[in-house]
Amino acid sequence: MLLDMAPSRPSATRTEPAQPVDAARIEAALVKVAALVAEDPAFAPIFERLETELAAAVKKEKRLSEAQRRARALLAQNARRATSSATCSSDAPLPYRSRSSR
Repeated sequence: MLLDMAPSRPSATRTEPAQPVDAARIEAALVKVAALVAEDPAFAPIFERLETELAAAVKKEKRLSEAQRRARALLAQNARRATSSATCSSDAPLPYRSRSSR
């Protein structure tokens, strides 16, 4: 009976934050912690950690944005090639030409 009333152990798994951790969110936390550091230098390590995390997040966002730009450019280039090379059926390979043009 007492065993049923024992407190449950906290789960060892970590829950994900409700919001994604991005540069804007880190920057907002940095501003809040800056106010704490101004009053008490004990918060300085947290402030420094947030500065490091912000720099990493900005770098990651720039890298992903640049990769996305390059991917879109490649897709557009391939789309232009596909439309320009298949405009004339007489230029198509033999199996794809219509029987009337042979």
